[in-house]
Amino acid sequence: MRFVPVSKNVRLLPFLIFLAVGSEPAIAQSPELTTDRPDQTESATVVARGLLQVETGYFLARDGEVNGYEVPGTLLRIGLGSRTELRIGHAGVVGKEGSLGLGDGHLGAKVNLIERADGWRPEMALLGGLSLPTGGDKYSSNGIDPSFLVAFAHELSPKLSLGYNVGAKWESSTGNPERDQLTLYSVALGLGLTDRLSSFFEFFGNEKQTGNTVTSEGFIAVDSGLTFLLTDIVQLDIYIGRGLVGQTEDVFVGMGLSFRLPR
Repeated sequence: MRFVPVSKNVRLLPFLIFLAVGSEPAIAQSPELTTDRPDQTESATVVARGLLQVETGYFLARDGEVNGYEVPGTLLRIGLGSRTELRIGHAGVVGKEGSLGLGDGHLGAKVNLIERADGWRPEMALLGGLSLPTGGDKYSSNGIDPSFLVAFAHELSPKLSLGYNVGAKWESSTGNPERDQLTLYSVALGLGLTDRLSSFFEFFGNEKQTGNTVTSEGFIAVDSGLTFLLTDIVQLDIYIGRGLVGQTEDVFVGMGLSFRLPR
């Protein structure tokens, strides 16, 4: 999601900060940093041509008496043109109930269809991708699963923004010859607190469909968090959320680091 006015391991942080500060004159005219984390709502903005943006983070969750985590979930965004980016992701190491293994990968693209605009017309992008069964047996869908999202974004005021997504994905599962279809939705409100600090509040969920029947296995959740822009190309984030309805974690927290390599 795009926060206004702020746009959107740990061992690398001092080096990245030094690199970003030392390169400040060279990147003065670079596009603002707009990330697709930490919220679930994807931004409608693409990375500029020739730039590489890295977004990585830690996710911890508790569901009843069971703790789980994903570290470090990572997304690489590569600008291919003025309106298109390539997206390469990986869930990282997934742990639950005392065991762990590698999660699945993801390959996709984002295409900006409507550029940032004033008034009622939103910025708009289309995202499509494939989940790749690169993970361990207990942590993989064991199938090549497609997904798509339509992302919208509005600037409501100089410090207030609204983003929302709608889409679908198809998930394979062991013992099920057919993929489950999930309808996805999210709405996020972003508020710029200072020139470098922003907050967000988000509502998101999905509905699972088997055949022509919508099942009760979907969920609804909320989360909220902060993003802090250390430099023009380095951002930290932290968030917390909880499930409200359905099959989702009771509570989850996360933190992350996003940065763009200088030209």
